[in-house]
Amino acid sequence: MIVARIILPWPPSNLSPNGSQKGLRGKRASARAYKATCAAIMREKGRAVQKLPAGAVVERVTLTYCPPPRVRLNGYDFDNMGKRMKQGLDALAEAIGVDDGEWLELLQKRGERCRDGAVIVEIEVGE
Repeated sequence: MIVARIILPWPPSNLSPNGSQKGLRGKRASARAYKATCAAIMREKGRAVQKLPAGAVVERVTLTYCPPPRVRLNGYDFDNMGKRMKQGLDALAEAIGVDDGEWLELLQKRGERCRDGAVIVEIEVGE
């Protein structure tokens, strides 16, 4: 059963592990800012993500990547995007109250392009 569907912003390119490691402070600041943005979206009235009850089993978290027009389709791959989404997934884990190490499955998919880019997150919980 899908319990939540959230649309998060496209992660900043400097969170890519494949990029230059110059300006590590800038990367750290971007990581904090992206996590804070994702957490704020999950707390927004009308889109708030509810904490799951104790003992809830997160069967699957699906990430659908909808890149912005300026990103080449082969300009990102799943291992890179997974690492760029780390802060967003940490914010999600805090919002639902289930550590991401306890999720049973993480599925990544390519979606349609959208104006500013987005990552659609769906959370499925077992009965």
